Amino acid sequence: MPATVSLRDRKRRETRERLEETALRLFAARGYDHVTVEDVCREAQVGPATFYRHFGTKEEVVFAYRTGFDEAMQAAIASAHGEAGRSEQLLRVLRSFAGHLQSQRASLALRDRIVLGHDGLMRRTLADQRAVETQLARGLAELRGLPEPDDAVVAEAAVGMVVLRLAVRSWREGRSDHLPTATEAAYALVRQVLDDDGT
Repeated sequence: MPATVSLRDRKRRETRERLEETALRLFAARGYDHVTVEDVCREAQVGPATFYRHFGTKEEVVFAYRTGFDEAMQAAIASAHGEAGRSEQLLRVLRSFAGHLQSQRASLALRDRIVLGHDGLMRRTLADQRAVETQLARGLAELRGLPEPDDAVVAEAAVGMVVLRLAVRSWREGRSDHLPTATEAAYALVRQVLDDDGT
């Protein structure tokens, strides 16, 4: 019985991955608004009912990475429990999460091509980024033994997101091959800017 369940689960996962890969490829090639669920199903050789079992809407395919993001952020926060200082904890979390982003490089680049220039998808992207920032703030509060993020933790999380954006930009422009290293450099730069007293 366990082998049968395992086979069924594997086939279900393979179908979901095929649908996702097919949809993203079509969205990138034709434009998100010019591809229907039926187009995706025809290309992936499955019925619409199968699509809707895996993805409630067409938009959910584009943002299917969110589960992986949430899990990666939780793991990143857990990895920082041994760090003593606030800055060390934040950098540890950011480096770990950057490692996940690097592992998803091709997929994220494809999704960016789909999202850029589409107002609705951009709004969802910005909302998802805010959700990641909120998750980071809650994780930092947990590391500090706080029941809820205070103003300092909220500010740290915001700074952390700026660091990641700078690092990703450097990485995508080819100025760094290793996103966690680019994250360290961006973190050092932000600290230098914040510590600069103008003298």
